[in-house]
Amino acid sequence: MQWFAPGATVFIALFATLQLFSPAPASAAGFDADSYRWAEGRSIDTVYVHGNTRVRTIAILREMESRSGDRLDARAVERDQRYIGDLSPFATVALHVEPVGEDHCVLHVSVTERPTLLLKLIYPVLDYDINTERFVYGIKWYDRNFRRRLEDFSIDAVRDNRDNDAAAAAWSTGWLGWKHIGVGTRLSYFNRRESASDPTIIEQTRAQFNVSIPLTQSRISFSQLITGLAVANNRVGTGDIDSERERLVSPSLGFRFDSRDGVVKPQDGTYFYTNVLANYPINDGDFYRLDNDVRWFLGLDRWSVLAMRSALTLQFGDYPEYIRFGLGGPGTIRGYERSDFRSAHRWVQTVELRMLPWPKQLYKLPFLGVTDFQLGLVLFADLGIGWTDPSEFKYDNFHSGFGAGVRLFSPIQDVVRVDVGFTPDGTVRPYFSTGLNF
Repeated sequence: MQWFAPGATVFIALFATLQLFSPAPASAAGFDADSYRWAEGRSIDTVYVHGNTRVRTIAILREMESRSGDRLDARAVERDQRYIGDLSPFATVALHVEPVGEDHCVLHVSVTERPTLLLKLIYPVLDYDINTERFVYGIKWYDRNFRRRLEDFSIDAVRDNRDNDAAAAAWSTGWLGWKHIGVGTRLSYFNRRESASDPTIIEQTRAQFNVSIPLTQSRISFSQLITGLAVANNRVGTGDIDSERERLVSPSLGFRFDSRDGVVKPQDGTYFYTNVLANYPINDGDFYRLDNDVRWFLGLDRWSVLAMRSALTLQFGDYPEYIRFGLGGPGTIRGYERSDFRSAHRWVQTVELRMLPWPKQLYKLPFLGVTDFQLGLVLFADLGIGWTDPSEFKYDNFHSGFGAGVRLFSPIQDVVRVDVGFTPDGTVRPYFSTGLNF
């Protein structure tokens, strides 16, 4: 079980404290495409951005489908408001159209930025597993507006009560100038000091680099070719004495299609991702991994969304026995402990009914400025299977879970998740986690 008790306590205390600062509802009205039908087809002379002091104007404009010189599409403007409003640096976003003559117009984008301190937060990492009595602690810095260009930059270092260490640094951007070319890099280190009963990675140093190449220019629905290369130095075994060195060179090639109207709270669209990762050990046989991730989002009304996901991972070739994927926990099947089931292949499906019954609240915090928080509810059902031998892929080996949860959307980690999962045999497990699941 994750550290539910202290995590939930912080969650409740944070929300209660916020009520002391006279919350005011943010403007709930989105861009009304129907009321701007008069502007449909007009030439956009200029797109003005107002209120941004911490995010560069170019970083906002390149995320929009509507651009200077284009003919105005009211539905595209509606999408732009939702998408920009879903980006981490902004508390509120509003778009409106100003007529110019009979066949031209100007598009205005007005933003309210979240406090810089909350977007560049250095915060503690705490995790406790009650079954294994493992306590993980450390620190992480995560900047979601690095260089004022909406880039991501993070550094973290953690240790547990058994002296296992891990550290990582990562940077990524979705743009190079006005080109939708994504670039990212990550360096990581892991050192396991406790003995293991089965061979596993005792120590790893890994460097990874990836580039995403655009296949389409549309921001409403775009496609990318994804390339990557990773180099890892592993020490594999059951402990410091019984171990051997292994070097892996791992190129990858993938494809991504994305038509979502947001990343944190999408209301409509589809996400499709497939990737083949090849692993070439210096002194052993080659092995490969196929990842496929498909997500659908259907807005039922203004405040509720039906979200579905199917995620598949397969391995081929001479893959080592120590590579196993976990099934169970907040990222796969809720109701089970994290990685209750381990196997060489995995397939997980999730359905969630996401609801936002309360409007976003704005708060003026001392020394920080205006920021926003919003509560949401979710009902979920998870289904999945893990298998190593083909004979294990059968109905009896599927596992399922269902339950309900609460979401706190905020500048801190984008979303805080509290879930309670149930299994068919009556097991109940709570989870407290941060960040996006899908």
